[in-house]
Amino acid sequence: MTLVLLTEIIGWIATVFRSVGMLCKSANMVKYLVSLGNLFWMINGILTNNIPLITSNAICLAIMLIEIFKTKLTKKTSID
Repeated sequence: MTLVLLTEIIGWIATVFRSVGMLCKSANMVKYLVSLGNLFWMINGILTNNIPLITSNAICLAIMLIEIFKTKLTKKTSID
C-alpha cells in the first residue's frame, strides 16, 4: 500500500469521525468523535508533512480535551 493511499484512507476515516460526531445529539459523544477525527487528521498531517493541518487539528483536539476534562471534573465534584 502506497503512502498516498494510506493518507487518503486516514483522511476519509477522519472525515467520517468528524461528520458522525456532528450528527450526535449527546454533547459528550460529539466531543469524543470530533476528537478522534482531529487525531486522525493529525496523523494524516504527519504522514504528509502538512504543518498547518497538524497545528489546526492539535489546537482543536486540545480544546476538545479541555472540554471533556472540564465536564468530567464537574460531574465528579457535583457527586461529592
